[in-house]
Amino acid sequence: MLYDRLNRLEEIGKPINVGIIGAGTFGTQIISRVCRMNGMRIAASADLQVDRAVTALQLGGIPSDSIVTCSSPSSVNDAIGRRQFAVTDDPAAVIDSTVDVVIEATGNAEVGVKHGFDAINAKKHVVMVTIEADVVVGAKLRELADRAGVIYSLAYGDEPALAVELYEWARTLGFRVIAAGKGTRFIPEFRKATPDDVPRLYGFTGDDYNAQVFCSFLDGTKHAIESVTLSNATGLTVDVRGMHFPAVDLREMPDQLSLKSRGGILNREGVVEAVSSMRQDKTNVERNLRGGVFAVIDAPDRQSIESMASYGEIIGMMIGKTSGQAMIYRPQHFVGHEMPIGIARMMFSGESVGAPIGRISEVVAAAKKRLTPGTILDGEGGFTVCGLAERAEIADEQNLVPIGLTQGAEVLHEIPEEGLITWDNVRLKPSFALDFRRQQDTQGTQSVVTGPDKSA
Repeated sequence: MLYDRLNRLEEIGKPINVGIIGAGTFGTQIISRVCRMNGMRIAASADLQVDRAVTALQLGGIPSDSIVTCSSPSSVNDAIGRRQFAVTDDPAAVIDSTVDVVIEATGNAEVGVKHGFDAINAKKHVVMVTIEADVVVGAKLRELADRAGVIYSLAYGDEPALAVELYEWARTLGFRVIAAGKGTRFIPEFRKATPDDVPRLYGFTGDDYNAQVFCSFLDGTKHAIESVTLSNATGLTVDVRGMHFPAVDLREMPDQLSLKSRGGILNREGVVEAVSSMRQDKTNVERNLRGGVFAVIDAPDRQSIESMASYGEIIGMMIGKTSGQAMIYRPQHFVGHEMPIGIARMMFSGESVGAPIGRISEVVAAAKKRLTPGTILDGEGGFTVCGLAERAEIADEQNLVPIGLTQGAEVLHEIPEEGLITWDNVRLKPSFALDFRRQQDTQGTQSVVTGPDKSA
């Protein structure tokens, strides 16, 4: 058991030393939880605001006199040797120290790519919380990690990795995966929402929140990023640009998420999808999956589905009345609080809890309003663009830019409202992430898979 194995590490004084970059909401959850565990410790935390890293450690019960501010890898190593907890504003001090695994949790695509790249070059295992970076160059980072003999992994507890877990369960048992994804709260008109709309549409008061981050959920961009992360880790693809986002009751999902020929909404099987808890009229679906993950499955033999159907909802299995498909689901996720389980599994098994197998899908950018030449784009969750899930081959054919590269881009030619951002109508801001993405596009990846398993 993980619990016993971690306790053993604690007993022999050889805990898993974790380094984390980013002490925001997700990072704080990870830090404070690991501090309460045996066999694993937050050896070093980096954040531009060092006090946030200190606060996160204190939330985990670490006394102030055990926290030391460091400025170099050697000073971090000294702190680790003294069983203190290092904090720093320099990510390199964490990456180049003796930590066993680096967690990238900044939420920023550009810096996330650089930190992931540097950590792999430093022969560190990497957990990429910043899926904004993963959907841009995750396939290449995973390839580099494989070559370096280290692990590149998604973050357990976040929805993509939990959905991967359901997918793996189904495929391992020989089921076909018709659709997999997450539940959320979304209607199409939210795509044009801006940070100014966040207080009204979320019911927030005060100013203790990041409006652009919340807007990325509101306008659907974050849901596209999470879905594409799942796609690239499994081979499942996108059915339609932007996904369907059906507002559907749990009991209806196996029928709705089936082929049109079977009475559903899908054009193809083996897709990622997001389902909404809100209808177009803004009323709520009674039994919805907001905050959860799912996989709609089928089997070549009817015996297994019929057997599960005989139990009804007693075993938590939904069976479609017309499609005959089944649905497994998890109704919640605990975000960063359960992420340490993934670290433990990864370190003991030598395997990720989910990682890109190739570039299957892309998160492309569309204009929220008419954009005139000279406009500077503000990226994910901003006033100018939103992200849409699309199949990678279509993104390539239409020359579409990943939303993770749009921050700071200059519009060269007028783009109509709902128009797509292409490599020709904007000038992208120079960055390491852009250079690395161009390298991925030019060289490809050795481990690329062009689509889902045909038996899926």
